[in-house]
Amino acid sequence: MINKELLFVMEKIFALKVKKSILATVVLVLLGLVLLSPGSLFALDNVDSVKLEQHFKNRYGVRLPVGFTVKAVIEKDSEMKGLKKGGYEIGFPDGRSQTVPFLVSRDGRFLIMGNVPTVKVDKMNETGVPGVKQGFLASEDGQIPILVSEDRKTIMVGKLEDLNEDPAAENVRKISLENVPSKGNPKAQVTVVEYSDFQCGYCARAANGVADFLKDYQGKVRFFYKQFPLSFHKWAEQASIASLCVYDQANEKFWEFHDAIFEKQSEIKVADAKETLAGMARKLGVDMKKYDECVKSEEAKRRVASDVREGRSIGVSGTPAFVVDGFLISGADMQALRKAVDYRLSLNSEGSGK
Repeated sequence: MINKELLFVMEKIFALKVKKSILATVVLVLLGLVLLSPGSLFALDNVDSVKLEQHFKNRYGVRLPVGFTVKAVIEKDSEMKGLKKGGYEIGFPDGRSQTVPFLVSRDGRFLIMGNVPTVKVDKMNETGVPGVKQGFLASEDGQIPILVSEDRKTIMVGKLEDLNEDPAAENVRKISLENVPSKGNPKAQVTVVEYSDFQCGYCARAANGVADFLKDYQGKVRFFYKQFPLSFHKWAEQASIASLCVYDQANEKFWEFHDAIFEKQSEIKVADAKETLAGMARKLGVDMKKYDECVKSEEAKRRVASDVREGRSIGVSGTPAFVVDGFLISGADMQALRKAVDYRLSLNSEGSGK
């Protein structure tokens, strides 16, 4: 629990529920510091704990109870060479304590309060536009495309679209459909790929919509299921692994297992998820020796992680997400999915001369 005395600090500096746009802004400011001030990265360490403590007292002391204590502890280098990690250890008169993390520049001048999201800058590539390079900010929430001027003075959040290419072609190239659970006609005109999380309530509701959708578009659509367990869903990864282990024995059994999990989703608890999932698999007549070996294997975990990386690479950040012939449809909007499929079918009909 967060102490009430520090609630004002947490509200101002932690931003635990930051929107993507705010995250992007924070990251770009930090990136700008790196790009525009390369010399600062190699400044000598000159961090003064007393100065840090005095700054905290001046900044927040009037809002804390009389008699509080503060100690600035410098821990180690951060992911950015110009900054070091640390924490304010706050003591209260009643014996309670609280630690507030921070980053401080190596020269001891600049301070950043709170847990700053770690975002990696992928290699910058040429764009074909003179003086502009492109890359991505890679974080746990996905990738944010950026454009950087050659002189490194301007950064834009955005992505160049090549007018000479099919806008969905890049996504299609990134999506692997080998050894993936599927339904529908292998020669269907339209391909739909769903990225889903077995513990996601929206995904459970979408599953019913997908069943009706596939009936209505029978023979016209090939449907694939990809794993995208979200980190804050505690048994979702277990379910993803278990479902792939069932799929390895039979594609049809995967879909029965898929339906069973979503039907019983609200009844599955973190403490007994492993046993519950195994029980569902057993009811389907799965070879439990092979199943048990599979769920314990590193290979099954790698397959799930591969699906997640793939999804992020094409812009998936939440579940469910559908990809129609390379075009991303986010959320459980079945009407949007149907419209996208109808449009792709109409293009295919035009191209065939029908």
